[in-house]
Amino acid sequence: MADPKAMAQILKRQMIAQQTMAAGVPKYAAITDFDKYKSLTSDNPNLKADFKPLNFDNLMQSGAFRVTHRGTDTGYDPDPNAGFSLVSGYNDAVGEGTRGWKDNPGAYNVVKDMFTTRPADIGAHKYLQIIQSAKDLGLTDDQIYAK
Repeated sequence: MADPKAMAQILKRQMIAQQTMAAGVPKYAAITDFDKYKSLTSDNPNLKADFKPLNFDNLMQSGAFRVTHRGTDTGYDPDPNAGFSLVSGYNDAVGEGTRGWKDNPGAYNVVKDMFTTRPADIGAHKYLQIIQSAKDLGLTDDQIYAK
């Protein structure tokens, strides 16, 4: 049986996420505890992930991540064929830097394949950011991971 305290936390996160979406507030606004993400950076050599396959559709729909045009030092590359970036819900919540990046639907199939068959191709920091964003948005493990 699940831990009652953990279940209460999950239900609380789900309620906050539902209220946030119902109020017309961006999904990432439900992500407020940025301390959870402090170590989830690309310059942290100690990050480890088990890289289970991810449920692309649930994660994208929840706002745990977006597929955008390729990010650059000055914003994003306007050419959708130049590549893509994965922007976690945390990235959008923590600052305005990525919020204006255009989504890149042309890359969805590539990313969906990567999430389901090659999750280790996602950087450990980004993989862990997406999972933590999903949890903060109220998703359960059954909704986060591919079956």
